[in-house]
Amino acid sequence: MPRPGGKSLFEQLEQARKTLDLPEIATINQIKEKYRELSKQWHPDRCREDPERCHRMQQQLNGAYHTLMSYCNNFQYSFRKEDVEKYPSGEDLWWERFGQF
Repeated sequence: MPRPGGKSLFEQLEQARKTLDLPEIATINQIKEKYRELSKQWHPDRCREDPERCHRMQQQLNGAYHTLMSYCNNFQYSFRKEDVEKYPSGEDLWWERFGQF
């Protein structure tokens, strides 16, 4: 459902993800790392290119980071057994398939 700004939540998240050059699946740590990396490149105090472009890029990065972190921080995680077992970790998958030798 579109929001007052015209974009759905998914569209906002997708734009933010692309702004930070993130894959479709990312951890909070990956989001933070990519934001820091790009901020070092585009921060107006460090960027030696066109100052106005650097300022605009940093604003876009800040907005994208805020959008993604707001979504992640407000996401509700389920700790019910049946929900946790739907998405086992790599280690759990290995043990489930191969067990102990």
